Amino acid sequence: MDRRNVLKALSTLAGGAVVGTSPLLTSRAWAQSSKPIKLGFISSLTGAQASLGAPMLLGAQIAVDQVNQAGGVLGRKLELEIRDDKAKPSDAAVAARELAGAGVNLQFGVVSSTVALAISAMLAQEKAVLITCAAHSEKLTKEDYVRNYFRVTDNPYMRERAFAKMAAERYPTVDSWSGLIPDHEYGRTTWGCFEDGLAEFYPAIVKKQAKVTQPVKTQYGAADYRTAITAAMGIPATGFFVSVYGGDAVTLYKQAEPFGFFKKAKLVIDSANEFIVARAMKQSFPEMWVGTHWYSGAFEDVPTSKALYAEAAARSKETMIDGFVSESHAAVMAYAKAIQAAGSTDTDAVIAALENVTFDSATGPRKFRKEDHQAIKPVIMYKVRGSATASVGYEVLDFIKINGADVIDPPTPGKALQLRKV
Repeated sequence: MDRRNVLKALSTLAGGAVVGTSPLLTSRAWAQSSKPIKLGFISSLTGAQASLGAPMLLGAQIAVDQVNQAGGVLGRKLELEIRDDKAKPSDAAVAARELAGAGVNLQFGVVSSTVALAISAMLAQEKAVLITCAAHSEKLTKEDYVRNYFRVTDNPYMRERAFAKMAAERYPTVDSWSGLIPDHEYGRTTWGCFEDGLAEFYPAIVKKQAKVTQPVKTQYGAADYRTAITAAMGIPATGFFVSVYGGDAVTLYKQAEPFGFFKKAKLVIDSANEFIVARAMKQSFPEMWVGTHWYSGAFEDVPTSKALYAEAAARSKETMIDGFVSESHAAVMAYAKAIQAAGSTDTDAVIAALENVTFDSATGPRKFRKEDHQAIKPVIMYKVRGSATASVGYEVLDFIKINGADVIDPPTPGKALQLRKV
């Protein structure tokens, strides 16, 4: 029962007009109604990927506070149940089952695609829902699609092909490409989408094929990337696509600098590290284009963006806010809107509501595509470099914002992604 119905019941009871209603039943309904709605947050809060999980948690906390300050949902407060998956599928599966067993059926977060796939596979059995805020494997909305899964952010088809188009338009002389990618689901997916974009956009824009050498694959959580860097230095390419992420990317870039990698590479595209590596390297950070979920400078006309930036800056004491903040914030807003629309936290009711609601986010109104539960949102990238004069040690030189509806892949749940050229 929501607050309106509870108050109605109490009022009617006071008048003595309800047959079979007792003060005991009414007090129980009120107690149930006033209990917090718990959302399960699962992400990497320790280890190499903690630099991605921490801003994700910050965004979730801000969203919960904002919703509660506005009166909550169905007259109830939201509350986070937080779990650290350590970027390990086994730990994530245990956390998801534990939360579902405790009645926390609405879950979100997750950095790693491998982790997301592990949780997604058990959602129906556990009668739970998962909204991921970073995991980019196409399988999640393609061949491994399940109705209980939603992706609130963009996907690699959208982002990496947009990067390839940008490279062809702005850097036509950089026509030989390779990459450094993690040898797991996310790395292989991002490279495949980027290579497909190169195969389409270079002939269309530059009027010739890009020369592509297959990327150097790295191991997740490695402490020494010098062998991979040496291999990359021997490749005849002037453009490099990198999808190593989090703490691994910080280590990779720091170790690559003495090898002269950034002198060899005329253009580096970093798929998704936001400001994380720039924050670690500061003025020694080389100029490159970086993918992000949200950049406040690109959404100065969006009130939710301005409010989120102000609160995130105040809490983190940072002026350059990572886009992971916006995606967890959006996930909470999606759940709040869906629960309100459904009138309950029942799994099936919330899924049906998520398929239909439009919810507020830092990038503007957002919704999930009903067919495969992929969010439709802008694709954002910015050019960043280290700076001796900027107060934080690095600066944004330019940014690009692309309408997500213009670059999204066709919905094909249950079927593998079909790339156009590769």
